[in-house]
Amino acid sequence: MTNENDPSTELEEWELIAWRRLRAGMLVELGNADKKLAKTWQARVKSGDFDADLCTDQILATGPLKPAREEEAVLTRTTRLERDLLMTPLLKGVSGKSRKVRGAAKSGAAALIMQFIVVGIFCILTFLFLLVAAMKGVEFDPFFQAIIDFFPAIGD
Repeated sequence: MTNENDPSTELEEWELIAWRRLRAGMLVELGNADKKLAKTWQARVKSGDFDADLCTDQILATGPLKPAREEEAVLTRTTRLERDLLMTPLLKGVSGKSRKVRGAAKSGAAALIMQFIVVGIFCILTFLFLLVAAMKGVEFDPFFQAIIDFFPAIGD
C-alpha cells in the first residue's frame, strides 16, 4: 500500500487502473468527453457489453474536450463523491432501515388518508344523488326515507 502523504511513492497498478476508470467516468459525467464515444459506451452498458478497460482507454485517448476546465471540475466532483462515500455507511444498517420504515409509514398513512377522502367524496355524492331523486318523488326503503324526512324541505 502506498503512503499518500509521501509524494515520492508511485501508485500501485490497481490504484492507477481505478483512478483511470474514475477519471474516464467523470469526464463523461461532467460533459467533458467526446459525446459520440460516451453515447456509444452508454449503449454498450445498456446492452450488457461493457468492457471497463477498453472504455477507459478509448475515452482517455481522446482526452478532455476542454483541458483547462477539467482540473477544477474533477476536484469539485471528487470532493462531492468523497463526501457521498463517507456518508454511505450512515444510510445502511439500522438507521437506514428506520428511515425506510418511516418513509413507508408516511406514504402508507398518506395512502390511507387518501382512501378515506375518496370514499368520503363518493359517499357524499351518492347521498346527494339520492336526495335529488327523493325530491323528484322516488320512494326509498324506510331507513333512508327517515333520513330524508329529517330534511323538512325534501320530505314534504
